[in-house]
Amino acid sequence: MHRNAARAYNALWAEHKRVRVVWMKILAQGDRALERKLLRADLEDPKHRDEVLRYEERLSRPQRRRVLRLNTYGTKLESVMATLLKL
Repeated sequence: MHRNAARAYNALWAEHKRVRVVWMKILAQGDRALERKLLRADLEDPKHRDEVLRYEERLSRPQRRRVLRLNTYGTKLESVMATLLKL
């Protein structure tokens, strides 16, 4: 990977991690232990996905909208990262 593309990829990866941290903070609603548990879980694990969906259902409508925007932004970051990897 070209050096500039590698820097861009690393910056996007850092942004993706920040978005995920904010997302998990919203889901945990102040519970630090739950937040750590959610952040340490494997993203590809179906049990983790089900657990996240359960916590999302408990959110208020404005919180759900914010989580949806964060998910959309995170998905866009992932697609740009995938494109960079193809270079």
